[in-house]
Amino acid sequence: MMKKGLLAFSLSLGVAAHAQTSTNSTQDLLIQKLTQVQLGLAPADPARGAVLLRLADLHAERARQLSMKELNDGCTVCKAGDKDREKALGYYTEALTKVAPATMAKIHLQMGHLYELQGRNELAEKSYQAMLSSSSSPLEMAEANLSLAEMAFRKNDFSKAQGLYGKVLATEGASSQGLAAYRNAWCSFRMGDMEASITQLQGILKNPKLQSRMASARGVADAQFLEEVSRDMATFMAARGLKDGDAETLFALTPEQFKMQQITILAREAVRLGQKEPALKAWDFVYQKQSDPKARLEAQVRMAQLNFDLKNTSAAAKSFQIALNLWGGTDCTLASCEESAKGLRQFVVGWNRLENGKPSAELLTAYDEYFKVFSEDEDMYVWGAQAAAVANQYAQAAQWTALANKVILAKCTAETDAAQKKAQAEKLEKNLLLGIENAEKSKDEALLVAAQDDYLAKSVSKAKAFDVQYQRTYAIYQKGDYATSAEQLKMLALDPKGTRAIQIQAAELSLDALAILKDDARIQQWAAEFAGKFAEKKADFQNVQQKSILTQSAKLAEAQPDQALTVLAGFVPAAASAEDRIIYLKNKILLNEKVNKITEARVAVEDLLREPSLTSDEREFALGRKVWFAELELDFATALKAAEQMKFSTLSQEERMLKLALYSELADKDPKNYYSQYLKNSKDDEKKALIATQLVRLSKAPVKDLEASKSYYKNNMGLYARAALDVYATTNDIKFLERVAKEKGDSKQDAFVMIEKILVLNELKSMSAQVAAHTVDTKNQNTIAAGLKARVKMLDKLDVLANRAIASGDWSSQLLALDVVAKENLRFYNEVLSLPMPAGLTPEQEGEYLTILSQQVAPNQNTATMAESKVKEFWGQKTALDSYKTFAHQNFQWAKFTNAEVEALAAVAPEDQKASWAALAADIRNADLATQKPSLAELEKARTNLKQNPFMATAIEQVLVLERKAQRKSMVEYLEGRLASLAKRDDAKGNQ
Repeated sequence: MMKKGLLAFSLSLGVAAHAQTSTNSTQDLLIQKLTQVQLGLAPADPARGAVLLRLADLHAERARQLSMKELNDGCTVCKAGDKDREKALGYYTEALTKVAPATMAKIHLQMGHLYELQGRNELAEKSYQAMLSSSSSPLEMAEANLSLAEMAFRKNDFSKAQGLYGKVLATEGASSQGLAAYRNAWCSFRMGDMEASITQLQGILKNPKLQSRMASARGVADAQFLEEVSRDMATFMAARGLKDGDAETLFALTPEQFKMQQITILAREAVRLGQKEPALKAWDFVYQKQSDPKARLEAQVRMAQLNFDLKNTSAAAKSFQIALNLWGGTDCTLASCEESAKGLRQFVVGWNRLENGKPSAELLTAYDEYFKVFSEDEDMYVWGAQAAAVANQYAQAAQWTALANKVILAKCTAETDAAQKKAQAEKLEKNLLLGIENAEKSKDEALLVAAQDDYLAKSVSKAKAFDVQYQRTYAIYQKGDYATSAEQLKMLALDPKGTRAIQIQAAELSLDALAILKDDARIQQWAAEFAGKFAEKKADFQNVQQKSILTQSAKLAEAQPDQALTVLAGFVPAAASAEDRIIYLKNKILLNEKVNKITEARVAVEDLLREPSLTSDEREFALGRKVWFAELELDFATALKAAEQMKFSTLSQEERMLKLALYSELADKDPKNYYSQYLKNSKDDEKKALIATQLVRLSKAPVKDLEASKSYYKNNMGLYARAALDVYATTNDIKFLERVAKEKGDSKQDAFVMIEKILVLNELKSMSAQVAAHTVDTKNQNTIAAGLKARVKMLDKLDVLANRAIASGDWSSQLLALDVVAKENLRFYNEVLSLPMPAGLTPEQEGEYLTILSQQVAPNQNTATMAESKVKEFWGQKTALDSYKTFAHQNFQWAKFTNAEVEALAAVAPEDQKASWAALAADIRNADLATQKPSLAELEKARTNLKQNPFMATAIEQVLVLERKAQRKSMVEYLEGRLASLAKRDDAKGNQ
């Protein structure tokens, strides 16, 4: 600005204060000598005025040099030169009383500049006004008016500034008229008078006297200044709204070396401001005038997009084609002509987006033309292929997909960065699969085979290679080539890289192919392999195997029960004695049971029970088999009815009650009567507590019933606490849990630990939310005091809770409590120190106030620091995460509580541990989701499978998994017992 130039102005007698020939040391020495001279002169000495002016000039110049050095050194808060300016102002002020009136105006001007540099704008303005009052020189007055105008301009007082700039412009020979005219135009622009601002800038470009900023260059064009003026004129024109002829006017008035630059700016500004039609004309003007091929390329790219936006599709396509041709005629690269490349790409992408639902032939042509120039743009290949597929041009889609795959694979192969290489591989995988998907939609077998071959050849991860190979083999099967497909399907079924579901499909299809070929020997062999590999389908494959065995040969004798049953079928009961008939029926029951023909066995049991001559033991045997077979059929109502008729001579009365209670539960009948009899008669306190827990579990009022059953837990309070946790999990009754916690006594059972943890974390969550929401009302000192008192009270409560957590010894309770203590004490400390100062304090009192305030909240800062240190120490225990994983796995019944705890920890965990804790929370949630109740259809299907395969462990396990999810604990316990019995039977068989 002008004032910076005037700072160099010297009021001394012919010696330039800013002369660069003087070194700093010489300058300092001169100041020292003149200062001594000044001190030795009497106030009334006539020579004192000149010495004062010289000293003021030297201090002002040294201040300028120090400031320039500080700026060059990169200062942020720049203070150099302040002392010298202050001294200079002091000398100038005294000199005003001693110099001739003709010199006073220049002193006022210099003082105004110094005041401005100090930020003392009011004094600066007074100095410039004093200069106006003390000077009769139009040129000096113009300098004062320019300085006042610049101050008004910086304060956005454009009306005042424009009046002052007008006075400068009206003064013939005034310095910096070019700057005044330029600022005057900006004032018009800022006040909304666009036409005036443009006209004023045009005046500068037309008038040689205004074509430089400074008076020293008057009449000589300043190229940099004219560049700014013409560029601003382009900006003003665009802001006003482009008119016909603007481009021509700007082009004509702009200096030759800037013409194309500014006309391009005009066109760009029009685009930026959304003036599409004028922008199109401006870019056409640029294109017509431009000799640089790259610039013409940019113009055509812009014109293509503008024409497209204006729905001039044919013109847009033409400009797009011209731009592509221009690209080929230049040395453009993606880096050197980045914006044009982006524009060409965006043109096609935008067109594609507009026609997303129904791509036109013209769009596909645009893609094709684009690929002729940019043959390595894999993303565009992908998008073009998708557009072609939507347009049912599947052959074209396949071609572009294949090109995309080729480019991506090449980049992936050449990539050295592991992360980028992985990203490229994933991108390739996705596009290869997309190619298969499009080929499938085409219903063109040749395209599908080509896409599948492309995947198998190019996929890096081979993630879906098994699936793709299965699709190809399935196509062979569908064509009727069963011999070939059977072998390939078996290979896929046994391929460890395959997905389980498709492996099983392949296995089943391979057996179907063999069945069509009537190859029973291989059916037996393969089914056995599949039964061994696929445990979840073992029953199905064993059935296939069994059928193939039955078609080949029959089993005989004791080792061949099927043949034995065939032989037994020849027995005629009506012609036999009662004793023989009973033996026949018992053998028939046992043989059918042995070959898992449970229905036939049940029929035989009913036949046996109808025999009138059964002994009590035989009847007990029959009823026992009836109960067992009903169990195998999961018909617990029948099992209960039969069991009620049995004596169970090997069981005690209490055991019989438990067995009947179990069958009642399994039959969905009320077992309370049997359990009550057990509780009444049993002396086994441990089992009584378990039964009481079961009754609470079945209760519709669990809180009430648990409290009523408290006496049963007197010797097993840990089980009582676990039962309480089960109740709390369903009721969320925190008051109930607090009552249970009081029963803890000296018990350190894990369930009581969990209860205490739940209570602490629940209270901590509530209290931390309350403290975090609290703010101090700074309306006045009374509200501040009340707010601080309330906060201190809250923090005291928080400390009490933290001490409780510490006393519990629980890792997460301590960590979470200390984390809140640290954060809230630090927040309180910072809030207190930022409170407003009481009114009316002196600076000394303010300092004392801050000291006292700091001392009062220093304990909070110390508390925060110590708590934060302890929190870091807790997080430093790297085994904590593994401990939680183990705990969650071993105590899944508490997943709900563990998950809430882990989520709270994840929320405050350090960044390097946050992901691990969040992942653990997700694992617990997912495991909990995995236990959601199954559908009735899913459960019935598994039960049907179990009924059909009652001695198959996998069938029992399948139902067991679903019953666990359904949270039917009685059924779970029953199935676990049945599975254990089956294992014992299998072991016994293996030892024979």
